[in-house]
Amino acid sequence: MTETKWDDEADLVVLGSGAGGLSGALAAAVEGASVILLEKTGYIGGTTAMSGGGYWVAANHHMAKAGVDDSREEALEYLDACCGVTTDRDILEALVDTGNEMVSFFEEKAGTAMPRPWPKVGPTADYRGWLPGGKHGGRTLYPPKFEMADLGEWADRLRIGSPWVFDRLEYYAQSMHLLPPRDGMGAAAPAGPVEAVGNGTALVGDLLKCCLAFGVRPFTECPANDLVLEDDGVGRGVSSRVVGVRATRDGKDFFVRARRGVLIATGGFAWNEALKRIWMKRPLVHSCEIVENQGDGHLMGMAIGAQVSNLGDAWWFPQTWMGPLDENGEAQLSGSRDDRSLPHSMIVNARGRRFVDEVTNYYDFGEAFGTKTGATPRNVPAWLVFDQEAAERYMMFGMKLVGLRGSKYLLESDTVEGLAGQMGVDPTALAGEVDRFNGFCRQGVDEDFHRGEGVWDLSWGDSDVKPNPCLGTVERAPFFAVELFPGALATCGGLQVNVRAQVLSVRGEPIPGLYAAGNCSSGLPIGAYPGAGSTIGAAMTFGYITGTRVARGEDL
Repeated sequence: MTETKWDDEADLVVLGSGAGGLSGALAAAVEGASVILLEKTGYIGGTTAMSGGGYWVAANHHMAKAGVDDSREEALEYLDACCGVTTDRDILEALVDTGNEMVSFFEEKAGTAMPRPWPKVGPTADYRGWLPGGKHGGRTLYPPKFEMADLGEWADRLRIGSPWVFDRLEYYAQSMHLLPPRDGMGAAAPAGPVEAVGNGTALVGDLLKCCLAFGVRPFTECPANDLVLEDDGVGRGVSSRVVGVRATRDGKDFFVRARRGVLIATGGFAWNEALKRIWMKRPLVHSCEIVENQGDGHLMGMAIGAQVSNLGDAWWFPQTWMGPLDENGEAQLSGSRDDRSLPHSMIVNARGRRFVDEVTNYYDFGEAFGTKTGATPRNVPAWLVFDQEAAERYMMFGMKLVGLRGSKYLLESDTVEGLAGQMGVDPTALAGEVDRFNGFCRQGVDEDFHRGEGVWDLSWGDSDVKPNPCLGTVERAPFFAVELFPGALATCGGLQVNVRAQVLSVRGEPIPGLYAAGNCSSGLPIGAYPGAGSTIGAAMTFGYITGTRVARGEDL
């Protein structure tokens, strides 16, 4: 084989700059390793920057501030109940046993900003909190706002999910999803330079600032193409040691040597139509992932014989149309959560029938669409139906009217039957279902799907609506409908890893020098979304495991 001519080198080479990649880079750098980070796009942050920024870490040391007790036993009991046999038990143990260690390490040794636990008020419960070991609040940590000036010349390369700065903890603690419509809804974000950011951008900004302080060298617009093996060249062989990466920089090959290891943290594959068609168990119409997430890390690993697992799953999150319309009269898809929880609304399928408790957490709601049975799952398409009462009471519906009214995206009629005709639904079936639902609302008991029962549902409800804060009749004209699609935060599942974050070969052996974290890996609570920030918390934990092990030379 021809000897590779290296253009640069470091102890650890990280592919991807979301939470997993930045955490791995930071942990290694703090422990004294040299680190190069390769980012495919021109901006640092990946899908993490587009997120809410919370990260789920069970039994973390900040929980007492929220008045929530937790333990290793309770956390594992909950994860076992959530994931069953879908996730290897040792992966769940690693998440619990190492998560708080990761949080403490970054705070005490890396100087990251002090996170805050979500309070024990408002809709912040674990997503399957009725299961043994579930908690209401505390397990999700949330970053404070981040000042852009702290990044210096790197500020222009931070991916900004939203320039709006608001306190997400305050939003949920005060149930701001219940706010009524107001003037200026749907207005564009303020023009001018962004001085401070919140949410996922704040988390990324803080991690990036600390990475730079500890000497991590990021390269943007530098996509990785292949893994370089010790004895077999680029992209060939099984279980040979990974010694570097072939990337592209300034239109040319850029070979980077990894003296101790490569961390793949390239996110999911939600925007690769071919991979979705092959792997997904239901249509994935839209994802919150950045469009550059094409499964690059999956494919690079598979090319050298890596095992993959759980590729048919995603962090399901139903999507619906949102305004305002662009210059071409087109709307955008956005996650549906707060609107589904509000009274005076219901969700039906193409047969005009309800098929789920509308307040269900977004992952489990995605499951309710059903899996592929022929052309489409049984509950696709679906429709979010609401009335004038909802539009006047709640900002989430008022925004739909402001942004979509009069367009093809928002259907409107003075009668339920007329609305059904526009939806392509049998008018008699929909009218009967609305009548049945309204009866449940008046008596306060949803006999079909138990909406409004349990802590989760009630925390999203409107206490001014009686007798059930989650149930409000759909009877005041005009009536509206907007289509609901199977969507996701991101895909999940990918390169099979062990508890040391090492990527395993198809023979079940660690591939020397190769690690993975986040949505390109199996180091996640597959089969459930335990609570807000589950994907980010797991990515950070396995990134931390990688960084510390590589820096200490534990796998050499």
